[in-house]
Amino acid sequence: MNWLREPDGEPLPGYRLLEPIGTGGFGEVWKCIAPGGIQKAIKFVYGNLHALDGDDARAVQEMKALERVKQVRHPFVCQIDRIEDVGGELVIVMELADRNLHECLVEYQEAGRPGVPRDILLGFLDDAAVGLDHLIEKHNLQHLDVKPRNLFMVADRVKVADFGLVKQLERSSSSGLMGGVTPIYAAPETFQNKISKHSDQYSLAIVYVELLTGKRPFPGKNIRQLALQHMSEPPDLSMLPDADRPVVARALSKNPDERWPSCTAFVRALGTRDPNGSGSGSGVREPGAWAKAGRTVHDVDLTPPAAPRGGGGRAAVLDRPAPQSAGAEPDSDIDEEHLLGATAPQREVGVLRPTILIGVGSFGRRALQELRCRLTDRVGDVVQVPCFRFLYVDCDPDAVTKAVSAPPDVALGTDEVFPVPLQPVTQYRRRQLEQILDWLPREKLYAIPRSLHAGGSRALGRLAFCDNYLRFVTRLRRELQIATHPESLSQSSDQTGLQVRDNTPQVYVFASAAGGSGGMLIDLGYAVRRVLARVTPAETQVTAFVYASAPNDPSMSDQELANLYAAVTELNHYADPDVQFVAHYGGPEGPKVESQGLPFTATYLMPMPERTAGAFRDCLSHLAGYVSHDMTTPLGPALQQMRTRPVGFDRSPFRSFGTYGVWFPRGLLLRAAAQKICVGLLREWKSDANPLDPTSVQHTVNRATADPRLKPDAVRGQLEQEAVRGQEGGPGDQIERWLNGLEAQLNSTGRRPDAAAWSRAVWEQARDLIGLRPPGEQDSSVRRSRTSKVWDEAVKRVAEMWGNEFEAVVRPLEELPGRRLGAIGSALRRLAVVCGEWATAADARTQQLEVKSRQVRADVQAALDVCQAGSGTFSFFGGRSGRSMRHFLDQLRAFTRIRLQEDLADATAKFYRALRTKVDERVSELGYCRTRLDVLLATLECPIANLPVSSDTPVAAMSEEALQQTLHPTNTLNVVLPSGETHLDRSARRVVKSMKPDDVLRLEIALQKLVLEPRGGLTALCLLNADMSRTLVAPIVEQTTAFLSELLPVTDVTEVEVSTSRARKADLPTRIRDYYARAVPPCGSDAGAQSFVLVPDSESGKAFAGLVKKAVPSALMIPVSGSATDLMFCRERTNLLPTELAELLAVCQPAYYQSLAAPQTAPHARFDVTEWLPLSE
Repeated sequence: MNWLREPDGEPLPGYRLLEPIGTGGFGEVWKCIAPGGIQKAIKFVYGNLHALDGDDARAVQEMKALERVKQVRHPFVCQIDRIEDVGGELVIVMELADRNLHECLVEYQEAGRPGVPRDILLGFLDDAAVGLDHLIEKHNLQHLDVKPRNLFMVADRVKVADFGLVKQLERSSSSGLMGGVTPIYAAPETFQNKISKHSDQYSLAIVYVELLTGKRPFPGKNIRQLALQHMSEPPDLSMLPDADRPVVARALSKNPDERWPSCTAFVRALGTRDPNGSGSGSGVREPGAWAKAGRTVHDVDLTPPAAPRGGGGRAAVLDRPAPQSAGAEPDSDIDEEHLLGATAPQREVGVLRPTILIGVGSFGRRALQELRCRLTDRVGDVVQVPCFRFLYVDCDPDAVTKAVSAPPDVALGTDEVFPVPLQPVTQYRRRQLEQILDWLPREKLYAIPRSLHAGGSRALGRLAFCDNYLRFVTRLRRELQIATHPESLSQSSDQTGLQVRDNTPQVYVFASAAGGSGGMLIDLGYAVRRVLARVTPAETQVTAFVYASAPNDPSMSDQELANLYAAVTELNHYADPDVQFVAHYGGPEGPKVESQGLPFTATYLMPMPERTAGAFRDCLSHLAGYVSHDMTTPLGPALQQMRTRPVGFDRSPFRSFGTYGVWFPRGLLLRAAAQKICVGLLREWKSDANPLDPTSVQHTVNRATADPRLKPDAVRGQLEQEAVRGQEGGPGDQIERWLNGLEAQLNSTGRRPDAAAWSRAVWEQARDLIGLRPPGEQDSSVRRSRTSKVWDEAVKRVAEMWGNEFEAVVRPLEELPGRRLGAIGSALRRLAVVCGEWATAADARTQQLEVKSRQVRADVQAALDVCQAGSGTFSFFGGRSGRSMRHFLDQLRAFTRIRLQEDLADATAKFYRALRTKVDERVSELGYCRTRLDVLLATLECPIANLPVSSDTPVAAMSEEALQQTLHPTNTLNVVLPSGETHLDRSARRVVKSMKPDDVLRLEIALQKLVLEPRGGLTALCLLNADMSRTLVAPIVEQTTAFLSELLPVTDVTEVEVSTSRARKADLPTRIRDYYARAVPPCGSDAGAQSFVLVPDSESGKAFAGLVKKAVPSALMIPVSGSATDLMFCRERTNLLPTELAELLAVCQPAYYQSLAAPQTAPHARFDVTEWLPLSE
């Protein structure tokens, strides 16, 4: 298990750690002092080689890679000194480099250059190319993770390092290659789990473009977009000089065989480009030619040019005042005009953190579902973002059903539900009764209803949690381990396109103060804090959002009002630093928790003005918009600073917030359109109709039926070969051995056997060995014999072999766009017809041999009769009986041989029929595939109708309006869609209609390469005993969404706002002030409040921010990069005054004190605390 590393530690004897260098997907690297005072790099690989729970994946993969490269010796390959297994952790000591090429690029960009100067860069990449070619040519290895961070500089030369993904070419087909590959630089074939000898060249070409220009040829922000672009889109090489473009374009060819012969050939083609092009470069004729010319990275002046040279508007060439050694050629100028227009990429602010989202009770579930919808729009499929973990905790017996009863983009997964059920009273009598009665009155315990619902009792809600405390702690620890794992953070960053802020986890808790499940809130908070303290030493944020219902609404029941007051009282009580929280869980020997201070960093109250469905939607919209931006934008760090400020003595621990947003749900729109497109594709794929272009089907059938191995003579040869049984040989060999034995009996010099007995015995042996057909013409049945069983087994094996071969022949038809199953079915049906024709022809030959067999059998019968008739007559030399037995044997030999031919012909006919049966079975499998796709389509076309009915889900209506309700404009949110559309489903249909036939064709090709082919094809997926919504639908919807994102232009909501204001002739500053007013928090005053406005980091967004600053001078502008689809006004109110809190809960106080009169109605979650601090203090 990995330990916490600190400077001056010695993970290996004699190796003292100095400082961390960096971390990656496979491990972390430290600088260390090795024996002798030599500085080295030491890498600690994540995972345990001895683990039994799958935690060894990265360590095992790195170990396998090192086994392949440890024998490599080359000046441009980083040297590995030691490989050690320290307590199951893989530790690697290697050569220490000065820096990597990514750091070199940053230095140049900070000096005002867009990238590394071309001549210096070619020298660097020539070293790398030589090292990579050495791996492939001498050791048949591919690096597979070539990127700037893995190309290290030692002095002024470059070495290839980090071999965690090295693969041998001949082993590439069985490895899950995409695991660990950096998708920005990955070759197209790696997305299909394939590699070639030119895969590293493709990555090196992307590295060249990035280091030279500061831009990448594929601008995708997440794995889906990058995979699609690598597989099907041409690279954007417009930032390169004209002469470089064809060279780089060839290295970036989708077909590996069309790339340059080697990495060195690619780099030197760049170095020997046409001098009349946009620039001249030094021709490289040997490794390190640039270095030999006396040029290093330090010899180049990084100062930007002061003024253009000469006329014509051309930019000045960057000066290079480097000293030159005697005899060195003068430096050739490099025309870098094409680089001056390139903008150095801005560093993105990290926003991603490991996040656990815990929903408690019915409100918690609703909050998680609404938040999941918002996050799906912002980051795509939340399942692919493992650093975000959802956990729904509830004592409701119907918790699982309610959690999944929602559309796919809203519903929680069954594995995200954590039930904490109440038990019948008798169960508590047998266990922990004394411990429970310490804090729960017996009246409350015996009031547990038979339905096992909390029934609004907060004490029963706490009882359910206490009974499941140990389970919850274990589950929470597991969720934190998954969320904080470096691989989860890396995958989440790749999926979302957002940078990781840090690996310190944060937790959000959503609960209602008015319901029974809210009774577990405080205990759950302390449990979370206890687990976090053991997982990480860093200061962590635990934020609670407490739903306060609508205390001023007359429809509120007394129980709900009392519960609300009691919940706030308990939170206020434990917020006092002098009050100690004590709880005992899990029986007498269970853990005892003691703590001081409220477990939540911040506690937000969320009351509603009225108890209506619209007000509740507003509340959820407030919450989802606030938390989703907190998790995925720079608003998060700003809020964290406010939450960590100490609470004043005159303040309560409760906070409030308000939001108003303008949202273009582009992500959800794309997913809705993608789902509709996928429904159409699946319907087309499963169609049983003949393909529109039957040429490929006919060609496949012709190729299969023209195989000479299917000719009757060839088939008979295959059957004879398959019928051979070791030393016994085939049926022919066995019959000949038997006949030779009979011949030896007749030729024996001893006493000749009795003719009658001998012939009868031989005839019975023949019947058993070769089988006999009855003499009647109408009866064609054959007595089963030993040889017939051998033939049947041979037929079965050969038919199985050819059935598999036919399947392999027709399988490519399912790769063709359009009616995939229809094409395969058409081909298989034609093959079945041909097999039937072959079987009919083989039956004709069998019938001919059958006629001969009957004739010869009659001769054998006559000879047998002679032997029987001559038995017992006297012959001095036995001549008469000897001749009759000899004649019988001759006739028997002829009969067995013709019977052998007849059996072989019959086996040939059986083979063709068996082959047809195999083909028919494949056709039946296609029918099964269609059935599964039909079920899948029914779910996709109407997802709500196929879910369990639940009355309190956000979308309970069984109609197409269900999803729209989730996106319904509220008083806190204005939803905008393209073309002024107001309905998501209709807007998605517009997107689908905008698809051109060529777009659909390109999409099908991309889906085939990225989804179907890596998973074995469409039919293999359908025949797999797995959830097809996970194995097929989710991947094709994700890839289709990525494909559509390239077609649908990004709509900047600030532009929408400006254009809408102009169309309505409305004053934009007035609209801005109205939005700000709508974002007012539901409680508290503006004293000490802070306002934020999140705007897209675009030109239009900056202009809009200027207008906001004028309209609302106190607002703080937060530009959000990478998302132009929403803007949000957020008003954060710090800790409420006690008077403000009392005003909010004034209506609740009478109901609270009235309920305290009897234990059965008392609203508190625990009764061992007899004096609660009053809210007024």
